[in-house]
Amino acid sequence: MLRLACRKSRLATRCASNIISTPQRHAPNVIRCFSTHEKESFLNGTSSLYAEEMFEKWEADQSSVPESWRRYFENLEKGIAYDEAQYSTPSTASRKGLAHSGQASMPSALASDSLGVSHLIRAYQVNGHHAAKLDPLNLYTRESFPNRPVNTGDIIDGLPSYLTPSHHGFDPHKDMDRTLNFRGAHSGGNKGYLEELATMKQKVTLRMVLNQLQTTYCGTLGVEYMHINDPERCNWIRERVENPRFLKYDNEKKLHIYERLCFADTFENFLAHKFNTTKRFGLDGGEAIVPALKDGIDRASELGAHSFIIGMPHRGRLNVLANVMRKPMQLIFREFMGLNYDSNDHSKNIKGEWGSSGDVKYHLGTSMDRTYPDGRHIHLSLVANPSHLECVNPVVVGKARAKQYYCGNRPEDTRNVVPILLHGDAAFAGQGVVYETMQLAKVPDFDVGGTIHVVVNNQIGFTTNPVHSRSTPYCSDIGKAFGAPILHCNGDDPLAVSCAMETAMEYRHEWGSDAIVDMICYRRLGHNELDQPLFTQPKLYKAIAKHPSTLQIYEKRLIEEGVMTEEESKEIRKFTLESYEADLASSKDYQVKQTDWLSSKWSGFKSPRQQSRIRPTGVDTEVLRHIGRTAGSVPPTFKLHRQMQKIFKARYAMADSGKGIDWGTAEAMAFGSLLLEGNHVRITGQDVQRGTFSHRHAVVKDQDNEEDYTPLEHLASTVNKSSVLSLDDMEKGSQAGFTCRNSILSEFALLGYEHGYSLENPNSLVLWEAQFGDFVNGAQIMIDQFISAGEDKWMRQCGLVMLLPHGYDGNGAEHSSCRVERFLQQVDEDPHFIPPMARDERMQIQQCNWQVVNCTTPANYFHCLRRQIHRDFRKPLIVVSPKNLLRHKRCVSDVDEMGPGKTFRRVIGETDMEIRNNPEEVKTLVFCSGQIYYELLEEREKRGRSDVALVRLEQVAPFAFDRIAENAKIYTNAEVIWAQQEPK
Repeated sequence: MLRLACRKSRLATRCASNIISTPQRHAPNVIRCFSTHEKESFLNGTSSLYAEEMFEKWEADQSSVPESWRRYFENLEKGIAYDEAQYSTPSTASRKGLAHSGQASMPSALASDSLGVSHLIRAYQVNGHHAAKLDPLNLYTRESFPNRPVNTGDIIDGLPSYLTPSHHGFDPHKDMDRTLNFRGAHSGGNKGYLEELATMKQKVTLRMVLNQLQTTYCGTLGVEYMHINDPERCNWIRERVENPRFLKYDNEKKLHIYERLCFADTFENFLAHKFNTTKRFGLDGGEAIVPALKDGIDRASELGAHSFIIGMPHRGRLNVLANVMRKPMQLIFREFMGLNYDSNDHSKNIKGEWGSSGDVKYHLGTSMDRTYPDGRHIHLSLVANPSHLECVNPVVVGKARAKQYYCGNRPEDTRNVVPILLHGDAAFAGQGVVYETMQLAKVPDFDVGGTIHVVVNNQIGFTTNPVHSRSTPYCSDIGKAFGAPILHCNGDDPLAVSCAMETAMEYRHEWGSDAIVDMICYRRLGHNELDQPLFTQPKLYKAIAKHPSTLQIYEKRLIEEGVMTEEESKEIRKFTLESYEADLASSKDYQVKQTDWLSSKWSGFKSPRQQSRIRPTGVDTEVLRHIGRTAGSVPPTFKLHRQMQKIFKARYAMADSGKGIDWGTAEAMAFGSLLLEGNHVRITGQDVQRGTFSHRHAVVKDQDNEEDYTPLEHLASTVNKSSVLSLDDMEKGSQAGFTCRNSILSEFALLGYEHGYSLENPNSLVLWEAQFGDFVNGAQIMIDQFISAGEDKWMRQCGLVMLLPHGYDGNGAEHSSCRVERFLQQVDEDPHFIPPMARDERMQIQQCNWQVVNCTTPANYFHCLRRQIHRDFRKPLIVVSPKNLLRHKRCVSDVDEMGPGKTFRRVIGETDMEIRNNPEEVKTLVFCSGQIYYELLEEREKRGRSDVALVRLEQVAPFAFDRIAENAKIYTNAEVIWAQQEPK
């Protein structure tokens, strides 16, 4: 560039001196770089570079340039003005540019090819994937690739027009093999080919550049990354893909991939042969994803990763369970034979004893530990998944985030726990929870350091073609909104698929961001093996019927390359088949272990068949006072809002006196006591830091600098992020970590995320709060498929708490009801069977799918939260949260009600001593629940009635048969009625 600037300076100086010494008629209009005359068009614009080259040649050897140029430069030296009458304009070489687009030809024989080559390289970086060999069937139908140039007519010589040399000003006949002339030595900060060409000294032709670009960007792996708005990340990708080593594997690696592919292929064929009338939602046509997953996991573990949380749909799940997760093949075969469990152990009997329904084999999860020959250890966990596609996504990401937190919550912990999500093409493009989950990627306390998204792209969704299942060119285009690199690969090239997976893992490790692998393959059979796909896609399935398998194609390639012989391939196939035969034979006597059912094991926790004792939940009152004072304090230099100062002052006073403790303070005491006992507490939702109704104030803002302060993070001298604090830790003044984080405006993904978070560690209180209880219907799929039924289907306990603000307080139809009736409808308790209710034999909650409470006192809410942790089983908890009780003058508790020996009260009887002592005078016994109690109480006092008893049902489900019966028995002369705010 410096040399070019000097050249310009010398020629421009001569021209400028000519202008000064020889005034021209058009002098006012000739402020051009090098021209001294309006007619000197050969010196204008890009042709000036050619003139400069002629000038350099003339300086070196005057006889080396044409006569017209020699005369021009001689006159320029003598200061003689240009006179076009003396000679014709010096010639410039010409070539056609953009002729295909109808634009006029222009003189473009540039001395420097830098600009044209730069644009050509960029065109391939941006759009090379449009010409990549991605369809294993080589059909590129309008139904599957509607936006591919071959279907839009924008094709020249087999390439999209914008990838041809002529589009960038080159003559495809004259310029392909001439030496390219580059001026300057700067790549504009770009790595890869531009940097290489800028410093290259040997001969380079356009054909060489084009061949390299097509090899890199138009093979069986097409890379999309130019949408990423970070130049450093783009350069990182360029340095890998624009590299001779990209997509190159040694023979040992190629053979290893073949062996893994052989196991995946044989698995599907073996099941199809042995169980030909059974649905398995096989991976036929997409088998390359199995060795690719294993290679990606291997590569990530080499980089330090030790835990992998995987979520996927039903298609291919059995193959992944067998060949990636290494679930015992004998157990899989028993599931096909219907011998995997005793049905008597998984159904409720006439006595109401607990049982689970189980689930189909292609929904189950599992976990495993693996040790590599070099000593590396990894843990793999596949999360159980319902048929509702993509709803497992936030569950996996939440579980991964929890594991990262409990590992220590350091940057390296985030890197070394890897969430992997497999998707179908139609679901990835169509399901909104995909976007919601990806939107969490960079939100504090939700960021998992990147998720690996793997699309098994069958080019079909059940019976729907891609052209009808999305509006974007690719199903993976959602990734562009989040700056994720997208690696499209041909499913019939296992090397390309494995390379894509390894690159995605490396990208996540380096940048802590999502990466997408879009493996374009096909579905050899119907939606299930008993389906007939020719009904709806005859052309596609006729092509598939003739198409060889991925294993056959790859095997032929390796034999032709000399990587293995035909005899060696037969030996590998034989060994694989024999191993499946042996596992099938031994499956009949295989003893099923309890852990085979579970995706992880919570040591020491009771199943619904093992009785859990009831524990007190009270806490030493001095500890509670300390928590309350801390929750109402900030550092001296922290500037609170004036109104917040009053709130904190009142909170401190409540704790100090132990009297009149309100809802928010009691909640803080519950959280704080659990933290001091070593239990992590996490609460999220759209407004949880302040609270929708401004009652919590768990995180406050400095009014000068907007810095956050979280009082409950300062209960002890140190905060420990480990899963469980030891007694020694607590004695040294440690507490567990407290997370209170506002979330994105989502219910579906958020509830799923927190559900996944709660699955990782039972010794934590995980809460999700809806902005208003009404909005919980946005998460109904997650409630139905995971929270209400997870234990019944998959034997996975969950202690998630859902706080749902509720109350008919004149806020309209969408801000009144959490639809408690829906949750009660989903309780799996039999209303016609009363279980044993004695304290030493009660297992009612253990054998129910969840709990629904509607508390009326801060103390009972306190105990309800602590009860979630102080038991040796876990159940989801739905809290019908009050709105008008948060600051109700009568809805307060004393600290003694939360002290030692106290516990949660499922039913609170009449509190007026006069009425209690004269039960025979009571004419009406009113059972109620929630905040209507205070309205009834106020009305009773207003009327002066002493013949009405009010009894509060605090735990609505499972139903407190014993306590209700006890209260009904007290008031023998009373009419029993039920009162509620809600419509009947």
